[in-house]
Amino acid sequence: MARPAHRLTMAALAFAVGGATAALPTAPVHAESLAAASAAAGPSSTASSSTASSSAARGRTAASGAPGHRAATPKSGGASPVQQHRLVGAWTTSTDRITAALGGQTVRMVVRASVGGAGTRLRLSNVFGAAPVTFSDVYVGVQAYGAEILAGTNRPVTFHKRASVRVPPGQAVWSDPIPGRIAGGSALVVSLHLPGTVRGVTGHERAYATTYLSDPGNHAAEESGEGFTYTSTQWYFLDRIAVEASGATVGSLVAFGDSITDGAGQAVDANRRWTDYLRQRLARQSASRRMGVLNAGIAGNRLLHSNVGPSGLSRFYRDVLSQPGVRTVVVYEGINDIARGDYTSIKPLAYGYKKLIREAHARKVKVLGATLTPFYGWGTWTPEREEIRQRLNTWIRTSGVFDGVLDFDRAVRDPEFPEQLTVSYDSGDHLHLSDAGRLAIADAVNTRML
Repeated sequence: MARPAHRLTMAALAFAVGGATAALPTAPVHAESLAAASAAAGPSSTASSSTASSSAARGRTAASGAPGHRAATPKSGGASPVQQHRLVGAWTTSTDRITAALGGQTVRMVVRASVGGAGTRLRLSNVFGAAPVTFSDVYVGVQAYGAEILAGTNRPVTFHKRASVRVPPGQAVWSDPIPGRIAGGSALVVSLHLPGTVRGVTGHERAYATTYLSDPGNHAAEESGEGFTYTSTQWYFLDRIAVEASGATVGSLVAFGDSITDGAGQAVDANRRWTDYLRQRLARQSASRRMGVLNAGIAGNRLLHSNVGPSGLSRFYRDVLSQPGVRTVVVYEGINDIARGDYTSIKPLAYGYKKLIREAHARKVKVLGATLTPFYGWGTWTPEREEIRQRLNTWIRTSGVFDGVLDFDRAVRDPEFPEQLTVSYDSGDHLHLSDAGRLAIADAVNTRML
């Protein structure tokens, strides 16, 4: 079994129990800052329920990640909640059809909210499914330890004021607002009961987090973790969490990328993705710079071609531009195109970047381009591919097409041998970063650009 998360500190536990007058207390967990968490929580709201569905591409078409598939942000009374209620994305994961068979049991997942607020909403996705999926009960609480939930925090989630929801293939559904507040940095536990068997699951393959699977039966309401005897390292169905953020939260940033963004190289449950480190940096910023940080990485993903997951071009709207409150996107993708391709020119990749930029600018979203980090020593490295990487990085730095440039290459390359990673930043496979390497690129983000 994968190792469980750390226990709450006694101070955090006392704060949580003492302040648990709302459905979800503002207590942070796992040594998050109590002061930052309290400051991040926003005012409560009584907004009405909302749903979202895709407007194109169902079944096999959705599974292939075809361009044009769009799952909208939650709507209430026909108005955009981003304007009406200032919904801001607090957590996300990019999904695909994954190999799994679930049913007659409860799935319990742990995710970390990057910003706090009231009126929390969850989104359940069946975008890549081939048949309807029914969730008979959904609960959300605050993690105490492993699959165990902090006493008094597990609360039911409703959809159009009903405990059960049926999600057709190719669609996703937002929950009603959950009363109370959550704190930025909280480890939220989302429990889903699946009464029927589901194959062709919409989910995220490499969560680098422990998901707990129960014995047969409905264990969603239980705060104990005893009924959860199996584990995996995938996330299922849950793909977004949004909050009605306080006035100080300016929006969200989406990190769009591949395995280096997804978190490859970290230990399970470590929460040491570069986006986790960035979230911690932003939590220490002034209130006017507070942002949600959303990780839209897929390990193995390519910008131009669908291979592991839909291509970056085909998933950009769904995974980035339709996020509630999105303000900025960091595009850090393309190394798999180079490492697995035989390009003799950077033109195809430059065209792909320009297409993403046009789509983002059409929706007033800022685009920051990140240079591609070294991979000398990786199995597919060749001098020809290195030349393409270097030329593309020069183009990213100098073309002026991006709203800003984050020089991740400069942050982690060996100064004496710039084709390779600095040894301390190398996870050992010469492509993926160590914990120190992921921290280095998070520190290389100029927060004034966001």
